[in-house]
Amino acid sequence: MKKYLFMIALMASVFSFSACSDDDDEIDVKQLEGTWITTHDEGYSYDEEGKHPWNFDYDASNPTTDCEKIVISKISDNTYSVTSYYYYNKWNLDGTDEFTLEGNKLASEDYFDENITARLLSANSKQLIIEVKGKDEYGDIYNKKIYKRM
Repeated sequence: MKKYLFMIALMASVFSFSACSDDDDEIDVKQLEGTWITTHDEGYSYDEEGKHPWNFDYDASNPTTDCEKIVISKISDNTYSVTSYYYYNKWNLDGTDEFTLEGNKLASEDYFDENITARLLSANSKQLIIEVKGKDEYGDIYNKKIYKRM
């Protein structure tokens, strides 16, 4: 379950964005390609024991355990490759996946379906924000990740 939620969060973080200023509110898909590191991760999920919320901030210049790095590469018109890494004493490869961007929605045969959706909230030269919402067999799922360009 944890791996499943991690992949959902990863995909969400790759394709969702949020901004703090008026000039950052637009999504510039040309800015997706590159290397990004998590600066904020918040959300919740449920399991047989109940709701499990989280809210973490990370220092991009000093990564710690559970910090994540993603490398996004364009494959074709609206299809992207996302290679993810997790930090545990060093950056470790977690895997590579492929996603399609349809408007601001992220689509993946392996991770998103009618029960789980990922949206790109904001993307610019400095910040990427991805949001994932949905339901699984235990209840609601929510994750919002904010990334900083490395």
